[in-house]
Amino acid sequence: MTDSTPRPPLPDDMSQAVTVRRDDDVAPSLASPWREVRIDFVVPESSAAAAGEVRRLLPEPELHWAPGLRRGTLAVLPHPAALTRVLLSWEWTVAAADFSVHSFDDSPFSADERAALESWLRGAAARLQLLDGALEAAVERAVTDVASGSDRSAPPAGVPDGPVVGAVLGTRVAVPDARSAHPRVDVALPDGADPGWEVFVDAVDGERLGYRRTLDDDGEPYAFSYLVADHVDDVSPDDLRHWHDQHIHRQLLADDVRQAYVHLLAGLDAPASVTYSG
Repeated sequence: MTDSTPRPPLPDDMSQAVTVRRDDDVAPSLASPWREVRIDFVVPESSAAAAGEVRRLLPEPELHWAPGLRRGTLAVLPHPAALTRVLLSWEWTVAAADFSVHSFDDSPFSADERAALESWLRGAAARLQLLDGALEAAVERAVTDVASGSDRSAPPAGVPDGPVVGAVLGTRVAVPDARSAHPRVDVALPDGADPGWEVFVDAVDGERLGYRRTLDDDGEPYAFSYLVADHVDDVSPDDLRHWHDQHIHRQLLADDVRQAYVHLLAGLDAPASVTYSG
């Protein structure tokens, strides 16, 4: 929903809602099986060998990109279990970024190694900032393709030329159910000021199918109430629960696709934390 889209009214009567405790919200019977999907990306020629001088210093790297209009960061953990973090941080512009190494070890890297890490991170940050729009477009494309039933998502024709690299990811995003009257259902927030309400909307025709209300105690969720819309007769509360589970899995897939692409743009392999090998 965009800000210009009329917001559907929320129900006044929740007496017919089915309420599920938080710990019981995702029933095993509603879970979708794991899928192995391949996501391909276009990377610049400069990405291919970008990490050549630092790769030996990063046995199992986790790279975290957090762009921001006022403040941004690019951090790498050489290994998830390592107590070392190499950080580039900036305000307003990557060109003015500060480089630092945080570690319990007084000297985790030599002066030459620090210089190589700084040069690589600065180049990666500049590349990621330049391609931030392409990154987000690739994430949206990949999630749409996988949610549409495809096990492979490739860049569309007409994107800038460059090497195509990919990652195999695991996901519980389900293929559309052709037997369902609503093969793909999206979840929207009808009121940004009250994120406790969510609305289920048919992705094809925009029909409002039901609601989910978060019940909380001092901001801590303890249960969720599911209500099928009054005019709908082909949906059950279990359908709503399953569709919300799918909504969460699409969000998780988006995070994994973004993390894989950030690594590839920086010249690294996709991280083990998001890849799947069966």
